[in-house]
Amino acid sequence: MEVSCNDIRVSWYEVGRGQPLLLIHGLGDDHRAWRKMLPELVLDHRVIMYDLRGHGQSELGEADGSLRQLSQDLLAFMNAITLDAAVLAGFSLGGTIAMRTAIDDPNRVLGLALIATSSRVNAAAADWYRQRADAVANGDPQLRQILDRDTEDVYRNRVEEIEDGLTIRRQATADPKGYANACRAMFSLHEVPLDLELGKINAPTVAVAGEVDQHCPPRASEIIAARIPNCSLQILPATGHPIPIERPKEVADAIRMVERKVNGKGYIKR
Repeated sequence: MEVSCNDIRVSWYEVGRGQPLLLIHGLGDDHRAWRKMLPELVLDHRVIMYDLRGHGQSELGEADGSLRQLSQDLLAFMNAITLDAAVLAGFSLGGTIAMRTAIDDPNRVLGLALIATSSRVNAAAADWYRQRADAVANGDPQLRQILDRDTEDVYRNRVEEIEDGLTIRRQATADPKGYANACRAMFSLHEVPLDLELGKINAPTVAVAGEVDQHCPPRASEIIAARIPNCSLQILPATGHPIPIERPKEVADAIRMVERKVNGKGYIKR
């Protein structure tokens, strides 16, 4: 399905019945980043997924390289499908978008599941994002090889998932400008991290980290959990970066833990 959101057409998908749950994928992926999660969720959730600006089958539009624009896209998408509020689950970049949204428009966010994500970017990571955004801007002939190597590195802990990961990422970044736009948004967290604003988030939250995640180490989730008032922390042993692929049941359990807290306050409506 497609819907107009701000200056773009957004591709989105829905499956299941029950409590609304909005899933936000990560950098260079599309909605299929959640493929292993669906069997765990569809029996009791209205699972809603969408492709980020310039990813998958969503348009790039007038992208400005900001996290706030990606957050505004999310809110415009919720408006377009008449979703007043929902629990958000965000993976990696998606978790950063979810936090920005919860800060800017808390009434729209009932709860948060922040999976392998961070509120800041150190100098080394900032340089990584800058290099890839520059490679796209400069038409680097090695770009596809760079992105493929990055994908293989992401799935280093689950080599059997590499081929599927490559298929999705090659399709999701067929036009790499959306990938570069998201890289610039993440780069901005080096100079202006979300850390000082996290205390504004009042929604029940869980931060889930992989013990051996080298892309977003557990320390990033520890920082988030220490700054969001109502946030639990889970560190999954022997788990790398693509936690929704490696540990779908545990992620679903974490989401349900958040929902129980939300339901305890009478927020969720079916």
